[in-house]
Amino acid sequence: MTSVDTLREQLRERGYLRHGIERWFALDPWSSRAFWLELATVALKAALLIAVFGALPPSAITLLRNYPLTAFETFGLFFVYALAGLVVAYLFVVLIALVLKLRPELAIDTPRALLAISLGAAALMTLVIALWWYRFDARPETIELAIGLGLCVIFFLVATIVVSAALLSFSIYELHRIPAIHQKPRGFPMAVAAAVLIALLFGAAYATREQSSPQPMIVTSPTTRRVALIAVDGLTYELYQTHPIRVLPMSAPAAPIPGASTTERWASIGTGVPTEAHGVRAIEGVRFRFGRHVLQRLSRGDVVLHDLAPFLGIARREPLPPTVRRRDYVWEIFAGRGLPSLAVNWWTTADAHEGALESIAQGSIFSAAQANPRQVDTIAAQRFLDTIDKHHPQFATVYLPALDIVLNRVELDPTTRLTTSLRVFEDLHTTVMRAAARGYDVVLIGVPGEGQQGLAVIASTLPLQRPASAWDVAATTLDLLGFPLSTEMPGYSRARTNAQPRIASYGPRQSSEAAAKVNEEYYRNLKSLGYIR
Repeated sequence: MTSVDTLREQLRERGYLRHGIERWFALDPWSSRAFWLELATVALKAALLIAVFGALPPSAITLLRNYPLTAFETFGLFFVYALAGLVVAYLFVVLIALVLKLRPELAIDTPRALLAISLGAAALMTLVIALWWYRFDARPETIELAIGLGLCVIFFLVATIVVSAALLSFSIYELHRIPAIHQKPRGFPMAVAAAVLIALLFGAAYATREQSSPQPMIVTSPTTRRVALIAVDGLTYELYQTHPIRVLPMSAPAAPIPGASTTERWASIGTGVPTEAHGVRAIEGVRFRFGRHVLQRLSRGDVVLHDLAPFLGIARREPLPPTVRRRDYVWEIFAGRGLPSLAVNWWTTADAHEGALESIAQGSIFSAAQANPRQVDTIAAQRFLDTIDKHHPQFATVYLPALDIVLNRVELDPTTRLTTSLRVFEDLHTTVMRAAARGYDVVLIGVPGEGQQGLAVIASTLPLQRPASAWDVAATTLDLLGFPLSTEMPGYSRARTNAQPRIASYGPRQSSEAAAKVNEEYYRNLKSLGYIR
């Protein structure tokens, strides 16, 4: 039979007993400082390996979901996930060791018991990653599924070996032999595997370089028509039927645009292109300090990025800046080609007063409203009409969110909700009538708000053909002002005034990636209005 000293020597050669873990069984945890020192040291070594491999699946999945990220941002991802994993794994290994030490009836006396405990611990840690992955709003794509599952399997196997190695001392004195799982040294190959996987992760980040391309040449058909687009969040066709606007003789139901967030849906309506093209996905994102990109697609259960990283000062939570949008809104397309345009209160826009574009962003409007939903619409509509009177743009648009906030986002008693929504409808009627009185052809688009059921509604002073979906708004607006549609746009024009063939694309949006300073007052107002929870 192999002696205990021989076993010790074999384990030391394999790197398992450099800190005297084989003496745990003989030490009293309540009176021995050596016990706690050795337990802490071994648990730290085990937790470090578990954290490195455990950080790979969430880092890779988050990288794929928020493609592209810089190498610095990828390092930030890996660091915060590994840091959180280190703390959790350390406490977990210590807990298992103490339970086994303090409960003699649970002593590991067979290789099968050692393996069962190791497999159970690894499965529990892998389950945490699976639950985190499940809390994303959208299903994973095929490449993400393949990479994520592969890294989870690798993590499970590594965690099994590491936990088993950390607890090995509880079995060797009973068995007088080394379990088969530890017959060969594991430290070096695991370190090499970790280095290779991390290199692949950062290599993917270095490879994701965003390419800027020149604006395409566009042939337009000049027109003298003046168009006003009024966008109303929370206005469905069913609601509109109960409060029709008499100056809009044409109205029809339309299929709403899918999207996981308000900003995503309205960016699709305003640009006319799908989410994959314009890139806007959330209302609130996380930006690493000195990072270029805002991470929008995060798991709802991601306490590491939502809470730990901001707490440590590694990252900050902020409303989405204009830089996240990779496609121009239709009015930016117009202004870029010399047609005077105005936009008020739209998501992911910045204040701009240059060339043919007048843009009034949400920050100042939401802050001035002081968490009063109706005031948001009132202030936005007043600035919309005042700027029309001052600059007389050929195209003008305003986004009015109060109805969605009142109906779907803030807690109100039924009487207050009804009264406030009726006043919001009255304000909307006034805004539409005043825009029409200024000589504009008005197009109104309303879509269901947060969690709201119903169809979208498109109404107009023009005799448009019956629309099929909210995608048609951008296409119709381009057509009315003599601009061709692009093949990126799923929608169709319901005006039929322009016979130009579609172009391939209007190209990527020309914008700076500089990180804008967060307006804290705007951020607080988004929370109080129910946009950020």
